[in-house]
Amino acid sequence: MSLARFTSKLAGQRVLLVGGTGGVGISVAQALIEFGASVILSSSRETKVNQVITSLTNDYPDARDRVSGHSCDLASPNVEENIENLFKKVGEVDHIVYMAGDRLPTVPLEEITLKGWQKCNQVRTIAAILVVKVGTKYMKKDRNSSIVLTGGSISEKPIAGGWSMLALIGAGINGLARQLAFDLAPIRVNTVAPGVIATDLWQGMGDEVREAFFKDLEEKNPTGQVGQAEDLAEAYLYCLRDANATGIVVNSNSGTFLV
Repeated sequence: MSLARFTSKLAGQRVLLVGGTGGVGISVAQALIEFGASVILSSSRETKVNQVITSLTNDYPDARDRVSGHSCDLASPNVEENIENLFKKVGEVDHIVYMAGDRLPTVPLEEITLKGWQKCNQVRTIAAILVVKVGTKYMKKDRNSSIVLTGGSISEKPIAGGWSMLALIGAGINGLARQLAFDLAPIRVNTVAPGVIATDLWQGMGDEVREAFFKDLEEKNPTGQVGQAEDLAEAYLYCLRDANATGIVVNSNSGTFLV
């Protein structure tokens, strides 16, 4: 029997997916299960966590003992306490993937308010750094441990239509990951920066507007298609599997930087 030097890299490792019950999170979880890892899911709604666990264990019945989950409300004023309680339940992990975020806050500049900014920022950035703060207490301090944050191509490629808040958040996440990679070394910290990915995050646009938006992108982007969740999952897996990668941004965006 041949050695599995590459496909076994994640076997037996424990990976926490924070905000991992959406389309991309489910694809990452599926890939991790197929590579032999144990997956711990977390999102704000316990019912959603349980639904995804049931779906994953139905699809992968042999992996029932490798899939678990807990709810954690990152939008709460008690966010740090909630995160502490989450890790007490989860225990030691090898990797943390942070992909939590509310519905995409595309808001025209003139409609941005302090309250709206604070709400958006709490889940996407404040909770992210708090998860890192707490989570590193539960990780081995070596290069085989890693944290993956989620930014976006909007930090480098402007889009018309009220994206200023997300551009600021995305650029901040990129800078945060680089600084954390330095501060937390040898634990690795990287960012995945998606372009437009066809998930339920876009539901707030309405069907007709969303379809027109996707069609316009598909006519411009070199790949000719909006990214799918299973495409983006590969970027997260790369960050987990390459023990020589830290402080980098991995882009998966249908070639949007070329147009």
